[in-house]
Amino acid sequence: MKLNTCIIFLLPLILTGCWSKYEVQNINYATAVGIDFEDSQYILYVQMLDFSTVAKLEGQQKSEHPPIWVGIGKGSSMTEAANDLYNTAQQRMSWGNVSAIIFSEKLLKAEKVNDVLEFINRYREVRYISWLFSTRVPLDETLMTTAFFRLSPKATILHNPEQNYKQRSIIPPIRLHQFVLDSNEKAKTSYMPEIGIRSAQWKENQKPQSMFKYSGIHVYDQDHYYARINIQNLSGLPWLNKRTIRLPVILVNKKNLVAVIVAEKPKYNIKPSVKDNNAYFDVDVEVKATVNELHQNVSENDLSKMAQIEIERQIRHTFQTAFEQNIDIYNLGETLYRKNPHEWKRLASREHHFVLNKQSLRKVNIKVHIAYPQRYKFKESDISR
Repeated sequence: MKLNTCIIFLLPLILTGCWSKYEVQNINYATAVGIDFEDSQYILYVQMLDFSTVAKLEGQQKSEHPPIWVGIGKGSSMTEAANDLYNTAQQRMSWGNVSAIIFSEKLLKAEKVNDVLEFINRYREVRYISWLFSTRVPLDETLMTTAFFRLSPKATILHNPEQNYKQRSIIPPIRLHQFVLDSNEKAKTSYMPEIGIRSAQWKENQKPQSMFKYSGIHVYDQDHYYARINIQNLSGLPWLNKRTIRLPVILVNKKNLVAVIVAEKPKYNIKPSVKDNNAYFDVDVEVKATVNELHQNVSENDLSKMAQIEIERQIRHTFQTAFEQNIDIYNLGETLYRKNPHEWKRLASREHHFVLNKQSLRKVNIKVHIAYPQRYKFKESDISR
């Protein structure tokens, strides 16, 4: 009996424990990372948040904005920049909660993206599901931008871009793993959404507050930086994107507003062909739309025709803008690559696998169905035509 009692008391002494684990309060959690490149040095910006401010308690009103800490490390390599940051880190840093990565325009133009990706690949704590952005705004200013109602910065486009995209689908947000996959595809164009900051549109108690906005895209393929395309020239992008959810279209006649319609989940099909050593593409787009505003007395048929003309104009304008910079913005070449890889290989340029010419976007057929006129009544005399 005494022997059994002694064994029972000795058992806890030989049990293994989590002696090497750190307490949660003794770890600093990085939530976003920005990388710049200047004077042959990598500049690493790290945003840290107090996670006690992330959860919003019911009925609790915060008196001030949650604290945001931004650290800066510099070095001739990404590893050196990270180690420089550790010099003044007061506690152990965890990178497993990084949900956004931002590349500066300087880094892209210096074509150092692959160096950063190799560092991330070696340092497995950073996850590939992080959102990826580019910017021309100083990275420390970008990482210090706050949210509405003194909420955590987690409630911004930087950390949660999908909510904004569901309401206005212009530039699809991209995760890091998707960018890596696209940039390694021979026939596919890869890009990063560009975020900027707008300071005068929103005010809190008459005090201007800076908020994130989409301002364009940067096109980067493998080791090559192509160009930046402003958001004003990307109006055609959503019509040939499977992820588009909701998109407003403003219809104007002779500078007079006719109507505002909202398209939802457009469907499209691209038909590639080759003739006289040139690649051509015919595009069919089908759209269902809701009438949000009707300012003139027009028929449903006329409104559909106006929408068709406007959507085709947007598609062709974006194609032409991108083509002038040797960018296949709609991934037209990929459809030829999937259907006829032999012809694609014969026509593609050796350097950037570009198969387009100025006339490649041949036919653009648009069908707009006004599915939900809501409370508006169309001009009756023209409906039966």
